Amino acid sequence: MKNREEAFNKARESHLVVAALIATVTFAAAFTLPGGYKSDQGTAILAKKVAFKVFLISDAISMVLSISAVLIHFLLAFYQGSIKETTEADETTVNLFELATLLTMIGMGTMIIAFITGTYAVLEPVSGLAISICLIGLSFFAANYEISFAANYEISFTANY
Repeated sequence: MKNREEAFNKARESHLVVAALIATVTFAAAFTLPGGYKSDQGTAILAKKVAFKVFLISDAISMVLSISAVLIHFLLAFYQGSIKETTEADETTVNLFELATLLTMIGMGTMIIAFITGTYAVLEPVSGLAISICLIGLSFFAANYEISFAANYEISFTANY
């Protein structure tokens, strides 16, 4: 039981670090906009481009989801310390941890989308390079699909034998 709790706390700590890093990067990206600012007005140079708008939206989604995950991990620390050990408390803790993990994973995906669209917005005049960067960025999703498929296959294979 104690080993399980230690493993859970280590996982929670590493997930918290990842979520905080995503929040930090996306926050910084919102203020260091791709393409820069118009010096006379202080507005974004690329503000009218669709790719730039998608960048801003995906960056905001990523930040909100990762901050939400940080909040859940923060509350989990208090929740774990203030409750008696019961099956219901363990179930709630696991559910909150899974929710925070899901939010962090979606935040990673939207951060990749922000990277792809921000890069595309800046490099659009050099279409070959812009498309190459988009494909490289999109490989994140293909690689994760393959990893998830392999992990699920391994789990189901092990469970059956």
